[in-house]
Amino acid sequence: MSKISIYQDRKVSLLNLFQSGEVSERVFVKLYTEYSGKLNEMLNRRVSKLEELRAQLGEKSKRLDEIKFSLEELEARYKVGEIDSTTFEGKSRDLKAEVARLESEMKDLKANIEHLEKVFADKSPREILNMEMKIKSFQESLDKFVNEGRLSKESVEKIKPDIEETLAFFDSIIGKHKERERQLREQLEALHARYRVSEISIEEYERKKREIQEEIDKIWREP
Repeated sequence: MSKISIYQDRKVSLLNLFQSGEVSERVFVKLYTEYSGKLNEMLNRRVSKLEELRAQLGEKSKRLDEIKFSLEELEARYKVGEIDSTTFEGKSRDLKAEVARLESEMKDLKANIEHLEKVFADKSPREILNMEMKIKSFQESLDKFVNEGRLSKESVEKIKPDIEETLAFFDSIIGKHKERERQLREQLEALHARYRVSEISIEEYERKKREIQEEIDKIWREP
């Protein structure tokens, strides 16, 4: 997971180097293709591992439910006198041991799944947003690079799909943060309008404005 973050950082740094004219088209395309290939390979492995772990968790959860049902059934049979105390205690002990084992394994699986779900655990939402903005800036400059002769159309066609996929990937991570900020900024706009038509006082306006702005800042500090 740490390598995913490292290679993503390298890709963004490479875009910056090209934009500033510090690397040639040939070197840029070669390195970008290399980094993208390794990054996509790791992301695909991550998805496969997540599917594998979630399947294991589902199977163990199903088995746990079955054992708990067996325990309940065993206790009922004991209470109605179908089985003696020795048989009950032996079977109950074995079933409870399996419950404990399964719960421990499920706890580990959930921890591993949670770790894999946090693609950029070492980065704040703000840092991810900054990377997204840099890649968007590069994407918007592609036509300019072609017109200036810095990138060929063939090179653009080679890297463009990956840039689009990367932006979509970032949006899947911080899309909810951006939507929440949009909603809060709409509240700020409405608040300003209420103040301008004298619906609220300047004191109330400033207080609520400060509260909303603090909430916006909080969005990008927390996962």
